[in-house]
Amino acid sequence: MNKVVIRALLVCTGLYGPVIQASQQEEIIVTATRAPIEADRLPAAVTVIDRQDIEKLQVSSLPELLRGVAGVDVVSSGGYGKVAEVRMRGAESYHVLVLIDGIRVGSPTLGYAPLEHTQPAHIERIEIVRGPRSSLWGSEALGGVIQIFTRKGSGEKPRYSLDAGGGSYDTFEVTGGVSGKIRNFDYSAAVSRFDTRGIDARQPTGGLFGVDQPDKDGYDNLSVQFRGGYEFGADGRIDAFILRTEGTTEYDGNFQDETDYLQQVAGGSLSFSPSEYWNTSLRLGEARDETDNFAPSGDFSSRFDTRLRQLSWQNHVSLFDVNTLTFGIDYREDKVSSTSGYARTRRDNTGVFGQYGLNFRDHQLMVSVRRDDDEVFGSKTTGGAGWSYAWNDALRIYASYGTAYRTPTFNELFFPYFGNPDLSPETAESWEAGLEGRHERLGWSIRAYRTDAEDLIVTICDEFFNCAPENVNEAQVTGMEGELFVQWGGWNAMFAMEYLDPENQTTGNRLPRRAKKRLSLDLRRDIDRFTVGARLFAEGNRFDNAPNTIKVGGFVTLDLSAEYRLNDRLMLRARVANLLDKDYQTVDTYNSFDRNFFLSFHYRSR
Repeated sequence: MNKVVIRALLVCTGLYGPVIQASQQEEIIVTATRAPIEADRLPAAVTVIDRQDIEKLQVSSLPELLRGVAGVDVVSSGGYGKVAEVRMRGAESYHVLVLIDGIRVGSPTLGYAPLEHTQPAHIERIEIVRGPRSSLWGSEALGGVIQIFTRKGSGEKPRYSLDAGGGSYDTFEVTGGVSGKIRNFDYSAAVSRFDTRGIDARQPTGGLFGVDQPDKDGYDNLSVQFRGGYEFGADGRIDAFILRTEGTTEYDGNFQDETDYLQQVAGGSLSFSPSEYWNTSLRLGEARDETDNFAPSGDFSSRFDTRLRQLSWQNHVSLFDVNTLTFGIDYREDKVSSTSGYARTRRDNTGVFGQYGLNFRDHQLMVSVRRDDDEVFGSKTTGGAGWSYAWNDALRIYASYGTAYRTPTFNELFFPYFGNPDLSPETAESWEAGLEGRHERLGWSIRAYRTDAEDLIVTICDEFFNCAPENVNEAQVTGMEGELFVQWGGWNAMFAMEYLDPENQTTGNRLPRRAKKRLSLDLRRDIDRFTVGARLFAEGNRFDNAPNTIKVGGFVTLDLSAEYRLNDRLMLRARVANLLDKDYQTVDTYNSFDRNFFLSFHYRSR
């Protein structure tokens, strides 16, 4: 088997280290197909954010990092550490599957991953795949998949790093790390501390459940990350990792206004090649989401602890150089422990999947199918197919189709006096077509898509305020997105835009919290030891409720950044965000940052 493909297989199993250097040259993607494939052969839209991008953007949170990516919409409820909803192509935030080093993360009670607690300091690379991927990953992969790869060690001797900074809202951040390689064993470890006084999360609101708490809502975060891997034989590898985050976040609320949280994902994997054409891997992991919630009086209010335990066996076979076959089985167990008396606290799911790929004369064909057996809902089959054609390495066209689904959460099914155990899974089917080109210092892409969703779950209340979730809505989302990259006169410029029409076909209204128009422009330039940059972000208005009676206005923000390299070990960075001091919201009544700054220094040993 081609050595580049073998190295990329390590990425597919969470053992991704050797491919980082190769991917920068050949841009090998693994999340879209669960198997290594060059980006210019992939029948899907993918964005890769690498470590260099993360450092240049100088962001302090993962939602900030994802903001501005074409097809990705981020709305935040009041600053650092507050709930951040990440939507893709008009789908809900719980329609986006999030993986960390191949392990599924998220809350089985809420249904989405709390990305606001993941620190960029621990991230090496992010792959964002837009469009349905249930035929490979199962439930939740309806709008797309975000896979986060944590930091990994390399080099013949230990490398030490220290990052520290502070800025507006009494914010400070410090991260210390060490990484390296001892013969066949590589390692990376880091500890990060983030603390901020924060902003007032919410404006005063009236009504029966109105909130009036004009105070600063702070946030702190202590994160620990470790990864270690051992290579054996020609293509074998054992890997283990853990990413743990805990802290406290404050917010505005009548019944609860403070949460102690713990997020942890840990896993181990084994990968080897029994023959030249076959790679097999086994992965075991667990994701934990725990919260203790407190009333404004300081008294304990509630506790929600969840577990996602997962076991996967995957195989990749190369046949006659032009055919590939990927197949395997996933097992998942969800468990809930809470002060609330859930009618059921455990369920499991087993999924069997397969994918066939054909690469012939610059044509790439991918077909996939998956069968899931859920303990609560029974069986569900999803599928997908995609085709791409590359012409002279300068132009690529592709088209794809896929089906997807999402199983209801524990809250929707079994929460006391609310859950509806008769709910069915939400389902969707999507079509997409894209065209991409590149020539010397110019690259561009444009894509169009349509998603039809059925049996969407909404909360229905009667005249006595008895509420329960039901499968009643249908939706259609059509959209276009594009990107343009230009290198000119020493400048690097990236322009991304999106237009979508997210319609609730049951009511005719726009789906809530979706902006129809969004664009971003990033500029960067190196001048001797300096790097200067600017980022412009704009989006249109959105409605904050299903009847479309509450409108949140659009806005434009401008960020400036600079970096000065004192030598090959030390550098200084500065960032001014929301330079125009725009007063804006992405969720009605929830405040966003005004003009703010952050200064930091960074040390890297040789």
